[in-house]
Amino acid sequence: MPVVQPLLPTPADPVDLDRDAMRAWLGERYALEGDAWVRVNLVAALGGQTTASDGTSDGLTGGIDRLLLAVLRRSADVVLVGAGTLRAERLGMPRTAALAVATRRGDLAVDVLPEPTEDGRRAIVLCPDRVVHALRDRVGDRARVVAVSGDLSAEPTLLIDALAAEGLPRIVCEGGAELAGRLVTAGVVDELDLTTAPLLAGGGPSLRALGEPWSLAGLLHDETDRLYARWRPHRR
Repeated sequence: MPVVQPLLPTPADPVDLDRDAMRAWLGERYALEGDAWVRVNLVAALGGQTTASDGTSDGLTGGIDRLLLAVLRRSADVVLVGAGTLRAERLGMPRTAALAVATRRGDLAVDVLPEPTEDGRRAIVLCPDRVVHALRDRVGDRARVVAVSGDLSAEPTLLIDALAAEGLPRIVCEGGAELAGRLVTAGVVDELDLTTAPLLAGGGPSLRALGEPWSLAGLLHDETDRLYARWRPHRR
């Protein structure tokens, strides 16, 4: 386990803990108050790209990044990703949260959806109502397709409302950068958790968003020279 040093909100001595103790320590630092919130969790290269040359985030991860991802998932009801991220990353079902996939076109192939778990949990696919019937016919029992009325590009808050209606109000969005940017621009993100990898990556997507300034609520550094920042909008 890498050694982690808190830099903000208060500088402290490095922390060297075993995996379980580090998970608990991170859980305390990354706790969010309330029964409903939206958090974005991304890893980025020094130039802001959110994927490495292979089109996935794997080449950017290291240090405590994967452990932190598990901690953030554990705190959430659902992990939200865009269809492009699901295709590139080939995500499985999270162990402690539901998985929701947002698709605007409904052209999601069955084989990119994770297999249902042994206890019957399936991915939730959120799509416009105009494509819901065709998508349900295509995916069958592999996932549960939920229709969302409206334009998901112009109104990303519809995704948040749909998940809340499913009883999943605590949301962590893991990308891609386009979906995360739309949520940030819509002003619905309560915290942006950004891991910065000490790497340069070419040409991948980066987080692009408009909106108010953000405040740095926390910053960690580990022995891989990755930085783990917690950003919150001033309105929080």
